[in-house]
Amino acid sequence: MHGKNPKKPDIKSQLLIIIQTSLCLVVIIAAVVLKSIGGQFYANAASWYFDTINNSVFTEGIAIFNPPADKSEIKETSNISPTTDNAADLDGEIMQNAAMPLKKGTITSPYGERTLNGKTQYHKGTDIGADKGSEIFAMLDGTVSIAEKDESYGNYIVLTHQKGIKTLYAHCDKLCVKKGEKVKKGQKIALVGSTGDSDGNHLHLEIIADGKNIDPTSVIGKEFL
Repeated sequence: MHGKNPKKPDIKSQLLIIIQTSLCLVVIIAAVVLKSIGGQFYANAASWYFDTINNSVFTEGIAIFNPPADKSEIKETSNISPTTDNAADLDGEIMQNAAMPLKKGTITSPYGERTLNGKTQYHKGTDIGADKGSEIFAMLDGTVSIAEKDESYGNYIVLTHQKGIKTLYAHCDKLCVKKGEKVKKGQKIALVGSTGDSDGNHLHLEIIADGKNIDPTSVIGKEFL
């Protein structure tokens, strides 16, 4: 008695295997090419996709992958000169009673225009050099809206206060409060360090009013000691 002839592979199944294998190879090659070109290319491509395609078509204008507005406006330097210069643009009564962010320190990089590597930048805060581990204090009563680590800012905190005022404390060695926590003026919130894009132990301090930076020395004084 003769056995049955083995069933020949279906042509459609063979084509499907070939197509799947080809797609895998294309993905692998594309990944290798993108990696060789550099991360910036990928970042730009992803940004274009989410802003142009995903944002306008799939999310109806809601940028679900973009950072919150509270965070996107916070950058240590800018190519545009700050439009708000001093504490006169803030509520005088509030800032008059503000606490000092440090007990002792020396201003090492002031607010405003500065030149680094031949390029003009606008420093949106004031750098105050201090010993590592020095206590950093909340300047006003408020709520911790950000308390995390960033590639540039290192460990940093943003406090939200009354009447659209925010204060930012960056390059900290350690954070002592968490997001959502209520803090009091003069309360210890962090320790001085040199995390992130920093060349020494210091506090990068920013004061922001309605989305605009002001010169912190108009509040803490130009000869901070």
